[in-house]
Amino acid sequence: MRIAARDSFCCAQCGRAWNEHIDHVDHRVPLEAGGSNDDANLQLLCVDCHARKTAAEAAGRFGR
Repeated sequence: MRIAARDSFCCAQCGRAWNEHIDHVDHRVPLEAGGSNDDANLQLLCVDCHARKTAAEAAGRFGR
């Protein structure tokens, strides 16, 4: 909840109000890309923005 409170309970991408039951705390820089679990590397994302970010990261990894 500390990340949610820090981010004013809003998605970092679209600003939508956070729903703790379906939305996500996301790593800005993925762990496999050298990111950390530090608070500075975490952000709130709604389920839709998280899906888009994950798809874009996967496309970058797999050259799509």
